[in-house]
Amino acid sequence: MMKLKICGLKHPDNARQLLTLAPDYLGFIFYKKSPRYVGEPADLDWVKNLPGPTQKVGVFVNEDVEIMKKTAELLDLQVIQLHGEESPEVCSFLKEEGLEVWKAFGVDEDFDFGKTKPYAGVADKFLFDTKGKNRGGNGVAFDWSLLGKYEGETPFVLSGGIGPLPLTPKGEPTDFQVSELRKLWRSDNRASEGSPSGVRGLTVLDINSRFETEPGLKDFNLVKKFKHELFS
Repeated sequence: MMKLKICGLKHPDNARQLLTLAPDYLGFIFYKKSPRYVGEPADLDWVKNLPGPTQKVGVFVNEDVEIMKKTAELLDLQVIQLHGEESPEVCSFLKEEGLEVWKAFGVDEDFDFGKTKPYAGVADKFLFDTKGKNRGGNGVAFDWSLLGKYEGETPFVLSGGIGPLPLTPKGEPTDFQVSELRKLWRSDNRASEGSPSGVRGLTVLDINSRFETEPGLKDFNLVKKFKHELFS
C-alpha cells in the first residue's frame, strides 16, 4: 500500500494535529536557508516527544555526517533524507548507523536516471522531486511520465507539487490529482508484476507546500481531505 509523508513542519500544535490523521512519516527540515527550517535540534524536545508510530524524517542539505547522526540521536529520527549532493559514502555511513536513508534527486526533462545507480544498495529509497530554484518546496510537479525511464530496483518517494488543483469560485479545490496518482500507483503495480510498461517502485507520496497556509504550517482540513480521497 502507498504511504504518505507530510513534510516541512515547524509548529508543534500543527504537527500533533496532523498525527491524528496517522501519516506514515512526518518530515522536519534542518536546512537553515529553507523557510520551513524547524530550528536548532537542542530546542526541539517537542519533535522528540511526538507520540505514536509515525516515523520522523530529518531533511538535510550537504550537512556534516556527524551533525546528522547527532541530530537523529537527539530527536529520535528514524529516517535521514539527503537533499543535496551527498555522496554514496555519506549514505553508507548513515545506513551503518542504523538509520533509513533517502537520497533525493531533482527531476526535469533532462534528468538521467542513471545518476541513481551509484546509490543503489546504500540508499533505502530514492526521492524524486521537481528540479527548481529551491531545495524542495517549489510547489510544482514534474512530468510524471518521466518516471517510466526509471529502471532501478530501489523503491522511491514521489515529491514535488502534489496537492490541490485550481480553486472553484467558492474557493474550494477542484481535485487533488487523485486520479493521476492512482493511475501512477496502478501502473507501478503492473510494472512490479512484469509488465513492460509503467513505472516501478513507487512507495511513498511526499506532500508539502501545496497544503500550506504559510511556509511550515499545513492546512489540516486540506490534508485530511486529500488523504481520505486518495485512500478511500
